[in-house]
Amino acid sequence: MDYHIFRYALGTKNEAKRLAVQKATGTEPFCISVPSGVAAQPMSEEETITGAINRAKAARSQTPEADIGLGLEGGLMYDEQFTKQWYLISICAAWNGSELFIGKGLAFPIPNHAVHRIQQEQIELSMIIDEWGKTVGSNHRGGAYSLLTDNRVRRSDVFCDAVIAAITPFVSSLYK
Repeated sequence: MDYHIFRYALGTKNEAKRLAVQKATGTEPFCISVPSGVAAQPMSEEETITGAINRAKAARSQTPEADIGLGLEGGLMYDEQFTKQWYLISICAAWNGSELFIGKGLAFPIPNHAVHRIQQEQIELSMIIDEWGKTVGSNHRGGAYSLLTDNRVRRSDVFCDAVIAAITPFVSSLYK
């Protein structure tokens, strides 16, 4: 499949997300900063998907030369049914102006005490990860995934999978 036949507009200037699109498509996306329309730290799968869709549609509408708008959104979701655990999720929405597809990356367990701080202090996970890793801007590099796995999984890797999942219906003849 030829993923680089399209021009992509990415609804963020985040470096890890740009790299994910580059890895997934073999192209350099047009990066444009657009609002997600949701909380800075989404706290449900629905909110995370909504933010990704909002970014994809805004990126596509503000970048006329792009064929597909991409919105990548990281968020947290709670598994009430099985584990009683919070998970970090990575979502990609792909919008070509008439069709929308959603791709999901790895769902990764997050220490519950981190989520308690997010809820009590009204901060983003990236602030906690920067604190724990004694760094700044980790969400533009490996992110929580990298810190928690000793760099075995990086943020761009997880988003890359989500991007591939979201854009495959546009490039595969099996969806036609």
